[in-house]
Amino acid sequence: MVTDPRFTPRAGRVGDPHSAFSLAERDRRWEAARSEMDARGIDCLVVAGRGYNANGNVRWLDNGDYGERSLVFPRKGAPMTFWLLQNWGKWYTECCWEGVRYRGHEGKISVVAAEAISDLGYRGGTIGVVGLIGGGYAAEGAIPYMTFRNLKRLLPDASFCDASDILTRLRMVKSPEEIAMLEKASEMANVEIDAVLRHARPGVREDDLCVEMTCAGLRAGSELGRDHWTILNAGKGYPVNHRPTDRILRSGDVLHIGHYARYGGYWSHPHISVSLGPLDEEYKPLREAVLEATQKALEVLKPGASWAEADRLIDEPVLSRGYYHEIPQVHGTGVDGIELPATTIVAGNIPREMPWRERAVEGSLEECEEWLELAGDRYGFMEELTVEAGMSLAIEVKAVHEDRIFIEFGPQIIVEEDGPRILTPEAMDVIEL
Repeated sequence: MVTDPRFTPRAGRVGDPHSAFSLAERDRRWEAARSEMDARGIDCLVVAGRGYNANGNVRWLDNGDYGERSLVFPRKGAPMTFWLLQNWGKWYTECCWEGVRYRGHEGKISVVAAEAISDLGYRGGTIGVVGLIGGGYAAEGAIPYMTFRNLKRLLPDASFCDASDILTRLRMVKSPEEIAMLEKASEMANVEIDAVLRHARPGVREDDLCVEMTCAGLRAGSELGRDHWTILNAGKGYPVNHRPTDRILRSGDVLHIGHYARYGGYWSHPHISVSLGPLDEEYKPLREAVLEATQKALEVLKPGASWAEADRLIDEPVLSRGYYHEIPQVHGTGVDGIELPATTIVAGNIPREMPWRERAVEGSLEECEEWLELAGDRYGFMEELTVEAGMSLAIEVKAVHEDRIFIEFGPQIIVEEDGPRILTPEAMDVIEL
């Protein structure tokens, strides 16, 4: 276990690394959220901690376990977090921040939420739902339809609005305590990378290599959690990221590994490419494109830079050579493995002739009048976003050719006043073993 004096739990919370967050950090987050609520006239938040990249919204406010759950967060009074079973209450109240209550909902989230809101005195207030709609990957929201319908039935005098953008904005820039967790998670990722370099050889199974790197990370202090997983694939004919298989590694293989090391709930997510022997000639032009794009990312991801312009410049070395990608080349990391901000997901000339491919996604939620009414103009900030000091970003530049071969690598970085600080230096180029 890697130890660090920065992460000494408070009395009563021994053994819970994430409880090393100070009460000052709790107060900073709660005050920031309540300040935004005051400005918008919102009395209480209902936070739906479920769905794609939405779990972190609850954890950011209650500091509890990463698993799906919901939270009522009032402008005044004690927040209440709730998951399925009441008998988890002792554990949740020990691992959440002091001042957070817990209740099991037994499958009736809306009933518990409505009762908590009523007890807090906001039965007729304005309720902001985090997860009603949103931006980026979660534009369609996360709260179940019947949960929202029944919540409105149980609170007929309340008014409801979307408040997802409040936490989206607040979570993008990390505090010093959050950055400390990300640094620690990156230590674990570096330990995993070292394990790959020790064990990746022809004759080894993908699954066995995954076991070695996962065990190395766990022994170093990485948290397994419910959402721990690793991307690992090797050999030509694998143009996508997927889970490890029982495939036997061969000489000449190029391995692509996405690491998800977690500490205190915070994820480090570098990507590495490893060639078993000298890099195959067919891969070299792709490697040149990705290397140039990675260097460009480190040049442009500085405070004050336009996020849209950075997106364009990072994509240019890949797209100008005729390659394409179907993942964001840069995205945020934090309590969720993938967070906003994120660059363009899909770019380049995607080959459509493969029989497994369907047509590209067309249309927009902005064609839905109700979405527009709920969103207002609050998500315009995504188009005008600038890079800020304190952003935690995973660079994972990818160049794909003919739905057949690809190269992908990139480091975890923290944006500082003078530019990016690299936390995982081995992820800067293809590693030849």
